Amino acid sequence: MELKLENNLPHQTAPVEGVAAIVEASIQEPAKASHQNPLLKNQLSGEALHAVRQKVNILDKVTKHRITHYMLPDKIKALPHHRILDIKMETGTGKTYVYTRTIFELHKRCGFNKFIIAVPTLPIKAGTASFISEPEVKRHFNSVCGYDTEIELCLLEPQKQKKKGRQNMPSSVGHFFYGTHHAKHKIYVLLLNTQLVTNGKLLTREDYDQMLGEFHRPVDAIADTKPVLIIDEPHRMERGSKSYAALVENFRPQLVLRYGATFPELTVGKGKNKHLVKDYQELIYDLNAADSFNQGLIKGVAKEHLELPGGKKAEKKVKVLSVTKGDSANLKYTSHDNTGKTFTLHVGDSLGFIDSDLDGVMLEAVSKNTITLSNGQEKQTGEDFFPDQYGVSYQEGMIELALMRHFETERENFCREGLPIKTLALFFIDSIDSFRGPESKNDGWLRKKFIEILTARVNKELARDNTPEYRDYLKATLDNIENSCAGYFSQDNNDSDENIANEVKVILHGKKDLLSFTDDKGKPNVLRFLFSKWTLKEGWDNPNVFTICKLRSSGSEISKLQEVGRGLRLPVDSAGNRISDSSFMLNYIVDFTEKDFANKLVAEINGELELEQKSPLSITAEDIIKVAEKRNINVNKFFIELMTKGYVDFDKKVVSEKFDDMLVNYPEFKDVTDGVNTNRIINRNSNRSDKIHIRKAKFEELRELWAQLNKKYVLYFDKEIDQKIEAELPFLIKDKHVFSLQSIESSRKVLEFEGNVAVANEGSHAELTLHNRHYGYYTFLKHASRYTNIPVHTMHKAICEAANSGCQLTNEMFNESSLTRLIGAVDDWKCNQLVGFVRYKQANYKVKETKLTNADGTVKDEVVQAYIGNKCAPGNPPLKYLYNAYAHDSELELQNIKTEIDEVIVYGKIPSHSICIPTVASSNYSPDFIYVVKKTDGTKELNIVIETKAYDKESNISPDENTKISCADEFFKAMAANGYNVHFRKQINSTGVKNIIDDLVTG
Repeated sequence: MELKLENNLPHQTAPVEGVAAIVEASIQEPAKASHQNPLLKNQLSGEALHAVRQKVNILDKVTKHRITHYMLPDKIKALPHHRILDIKMETGTGKTYVYTRTIFELHKRCGFNKFIIAVPTLPIKAGTASFISEPEVKRHFNSVCGYDTEIELCLLEPQKQKKKGRQNMPSSVGHFFYGTHHAKHKIYVLLLNTQLVTNGKLLTREDYDQMLGEFHRPVDAIADTKPVLIIDEPHRMERGSKSYAALVENFRPQLVLRYGATFPELTVGKGKNKHLVKDYQELIYDLNAADSFNQGLIKGVAKEHLELPGGKKAEKKVKVLSVTKGDSANLKYTSHDNTGKTFTLHVGDSLGFIDSDLDGVMLEAVSKNTITLSNGQEKQTGEDFFPDQYGVSYQEGMIELALMRHFETERENFCREGLPIKTLALFFIDSIDSFRGPESKNDGWLRKKFIEILTARVNKELARDNTPEYRDYLKATLDNIENSCAGYFSQDNNDSDENIANEVKVILHGKKDLLSFTDDKGKPNVLRFLFSKWTLKEGWDNPNVFTICKLRSSGSEISKLQEVGRGLRLPVDSAGNRISDSSFMLNYIVDFTEKDFANKLVAEINGELELEQKSPLSITAEDIIKVAEKRNINVNKFFIELMTKGYVDFDKKVVSEKFDDMLVNYPEFKDVTDGVNTNRIINRNSNRSDKIHIRKAKFEELRELWAQLNKKYVLYFDKEIDQKIEAELPFLIKDKHVFSLQSIESSRKVLEFEGNVAVANEGSHAELTLHNRHYGYYTFLKHASRYTNIPVHTMHKAICEAANSGCQLTNEMFNESSLTRLIGAVDDWKCNQLVGFVRYKQANYKVKETKLTNADGTVKDEVVQAYIGNKCAPGNPPLKYLYNAYAHDSELELQNIKTEIDEVIVYGKIPSHSICIPTVASSNYSPDFIYVVKKTDGTKELNIVIETKAYDKESNISPDENTKISCADEFFKAMAANGYNVHFRKQINSTGVKNIIDDLVTG
């Protein structure tokens, strides 16, 4: 097949024309020497800049200060010998094509023939070189676009160090320097990665055995050509960075063209005026993400995360990080709030130490790359599983979900009208060995598991009523199942295996092979499932990637747009034609820790637009005009209609109680604001029945209370507590028998040990230690300090005093059992002794996203039902209730939801693990209900938080729960001391919530 590039696409020709027009108007004089470019004026033509911006309609962005020359710190002041033009183009819209065509246009109109392209990474360099060198690309610019020139690509590569002999200058630099403008049909492009300029002396050394003209150093020769510098991915070479300074100071370009989807940010202003701005210099084109999605220039995104069978959410997982054969395994536990903790478990240890849902499950054996659990499950290094359903492999579930989406898309693409589209899927994984195998034999457990799951899925697809052609392709897949997947990882570059080398070659350089249904021998090409370890990022893409599955995290700092960028390009059919007349979607599969990916992607895209932040309960005059036009009604009549129905007041502010009703009757208000079309970025999970709707108008009534409750507080104690615990800890250690061998009574006599299991005869009493790991003394102290928050030196002193007072200690007693007893004894002592001494202090930490609000403070549309309650009763809750469903955990909670109280303005269940009050019981605490109430005279508003316990009497509440409630009392006292009064009450079965509120209202 041959890739066909489209000509004269408006979003690509506009930036080409813009750059050429500005440069053409800014030329001062022709080139002085045959190896040089024409010379530009000291300043680019302001008139031409204005005309170009006006033509592409970004003048309004200039007037709104999107393009402003901010004062930079001294170290990153712009150098005087170059000018900068910025061209913003979203990922997948043809940025490389645009700057390549700009090179041709500048040569045609202005006579420039010396260009440097600087890229940040080797993959981008390889991709750019491949594009410029492609025969189809050369034919396109020559035959289709009408340029009668060709690019001489001078590829700068590192040179091998020579100990002896001649030191030759890089040949690519010589070829670039001596290229003359007298060769009318030649353009010279020096392509390099920035590491070649910032690291080493390849271009700056003076001891080469030959000169370029009069120059000893390559950089001086390059600079003398008066080059145009093109920077790809400017966010990776921000002004002020080492790489940017090296490029500009060494090459001294007279013009810099920066092309990117992302531009660097600068912090400007001080104090309250401090904020971030994009470091645009002279922005002349802005194809942002919102426009790219909305205009169908790239694929849309359909995010989905894995859910457990039965609709249960995957809120916790355990990953096998590494193993020591026959001894131990390192496991990472990720909790519901996306926090992680690493544990080392030895053979015989209980996984209940990680999570209570794993109580009774033991680590039974550890082999070279596998752990075996006591329930018979085997887990591989790099594999995840759920604590609450530990037989379910997270990777298996995600792979099955990704393959389901892949074949849905593939079936549609194959059977479409016209030529079929080859459909690819890309998997990012965490462990190379899991795919390649420990000896790089392409036999890793994940690869085997994937092929097993793929085989089952293809058989399912064959059972469908498909076209004969697609059935043949599926059968060919089964016949060549091993060849259906391939991987590329950084370590593959040093691998000598021929099969691996072929995989790397086709993924990195064989774009046309990946897009073809047949190979060069006419046989079916079934390769369409690609694996990598996030190595394939900027610089690699394939237009026919329709599914990306993240079996690993990419890190929190990477832009969400960059993550999906590998699959955003519009696809091509089997003849290489770009298909732009359909609405394509990229399936983006993530794990539960990124369940809000779609919201973050939308926020990132809309954040670029620098829209004015509006309250979710406000509309503007412009919004009313837009909706009136949509409804073909007079604006004034429409405004009167809204007022008559009580939706807005004279100031055009929405009446909060009517907000939800207004959106029902006038849904156009959802769509009138600028930003990305929400149909182009969707969250497939949001339509599931496990979400419940938040009534936004009701939330506004408790917004202030919610904000106060989500402020972070730290727990501390009175100063005398240190002396108290230091004095009592030795007696605690002795009295609680912390250090003793575990005593086990039985009516049998011990015969022998088999591994960790004791086998006994009848009639004996034995004292022995089972499954007990021994610690060195200092390690024991560190663990004890970590879990009790008692300093190491205090713990050491207490143990010494306990030993001196008659506590018999041996080295064997510093074991896991002793550590567990010590932690338990200290926790019990804290609960009994410290509740009255606990204090809370507000931390200097601003909460961003909460369970009910987004990072920007806007209320979310919905919340996961499991956060509110595991059960859901039928019917519609009262209008004052915060949610639209009866989600609850107990009958007492359901009774509270159904109880309507006149004085209550709004009430709702507090999402679990949202208000985290630290307690002395080594855990956090979150109450159950939140109420906003007014007194009968309306003069005083009461904020009430209620802890609901479905016990018949208070004495049934456990000591641990009572400790948490006591700590909560102190927490709300601290909140009151900070100026915000909240009434905290405890409720049991015998107390109705109405009685609690009545007592407070009338009290």
